[in-house]
Amino acid sequence: MHGRSEGSGKVSAVVVTYNPPPGLSTRLQATLQQVDRIVVCDNGSNQPLSLDDLADSLRARIHVIALKTNRGIATALNAGIAHAYAQGTRHVLLLDHDSHPGHGMVKALLSKPDTPGDAAIRVPAIRYGHPEIRCRWPQARNRWRFRFVYADQMSTPQPVDLAIGSGMLLDASVWQRHGGFDEELFIDLVDTDYCLYLRSLGYTVVAMPQAELKHSLGEVEQRKLLGVKTYPTHHSAFRHYYINRNRIVLSRRYGGRYPAWLAYEWLGAAKLAIKALCFEPQRLHKLAQMLRGTLHGLARSGMCARRSGA
Repeated sequence: MHGRSEGSGKVSAVVVTYNPPPGLSTRLQATLQQVDRIVVCDNGSNQPLSLDDLADSLRARIHVIALKTNRGIATALNAGIAHAYAQGTRHVLLLDHDSHPGHGMVKALLSKPDTPGDAAIRVPAIRYGHPEIRCRWPQARNRWRFRFVYADQMSTPQPVDLAIGSGMLLDASVWQRHGGFDEELFIDLVDTDYCLYLRSLGYTVVAMPQAELKHSLGEVEQRKLLGVKTYPTHHSAFRHYYINRNRIVLSRRYGGRYPAWLAYEWLGAAKLAIKALCFEPQRLHKLAQMLRGTLHGLARSGMCARRSGA
């Protein structure tokens, strides 16, 4: 296996698929060059997942979990990680079905970061499809304020507040000890919740700029709003419902402990809504789902206590 550091132990990737785009086998093959095994958890795709174009030796290192219906990203991740952990995995790499690991990414993620705290989550720099979108992470400056740190300006690993799920390298024992992803969230902000949850337990999320992941960010296009470049992502109305519902839930769950994150999250909410309403089709439908998700988030007081699916 290429790209591994000595003494790293077993590394598995968990890839969640749902009607995956073309080229999945190519991405899986690239991933197998850096990990021991892959668990593909298919979340109820319309067509059965086919890996027939992969060599037998590669297919032997892939285990497929086929869920009959779409049960959400959190459930799929937990199912995949549980299988990998049962096989003796020490580290788990999470990938979306359209993500492609850069050369040596896993080896770079496994290197020991010279940062304070116990790094339960390590994340790579993300290279998005649009060349002008820079990879950045929020980082609290104090209890009330945050700043962005940019991957292309980092020379060494740094603790950050949170990161997207694709590309996360998890300590499997931490996942087992403290519980997995919150399955009630279903989709969107599932990764944010996990980062904030582990940070509340004293762990850190560390950005590793030497590692790189190619990742798609929806149907991104460049537009201008009052002369400023902006990038609408064209999320579906379905996604806008869960983004807004889960944002309310997490605000109630973590807002008091992490007010700097709360400011970051609601600034992002305003920007996402403005871009959707100014530049995207089905604006009224999306607006209705934003409002519906917000109301449901306010009504679901029972979701404020975190429930893991592990």
